[in-house]
Amino acid sequence: MSDPNRDPADGDRPVLAERAHDEGMPASIATVYAISAALDTDPVDCTTELGFTLYDYIDPDALDALVTQTEHDSSVTVELSLDEYLLRITDDGRVRVLGPSESVDSDH
Repeated sequence: MSDPNRDPADGDRPVLAERAHDEGMPASIATVYAISAALDTDPVDCTTELGFTLYDYIDPDALDALVTQTEHDSSVTVELSLDEYLLRITDDGRVRVLGPSESVDSDH
């Protein structure tokens, strides 16, 4: 049975964490908080416990600029792979951390 609140773009990946971003909480900071929640670690300890920073994957200032521009005519979604996880940051104020695919069959 499908979840009516589930975003079809998530496919069969479970949502491990979701955070909001806005003028008071930049997308880059919300992303760090979402990763921390998904991986059950403190945001301050993320670098030492997980061995990476967001900057290892994307420039935080560029991410903030991409998803907060109000001068575009279409929607913006930034997706990043982080090991087996997928980060999805959208210009509608959402940051999601998606886990590995739940499908039993793998055609890869």
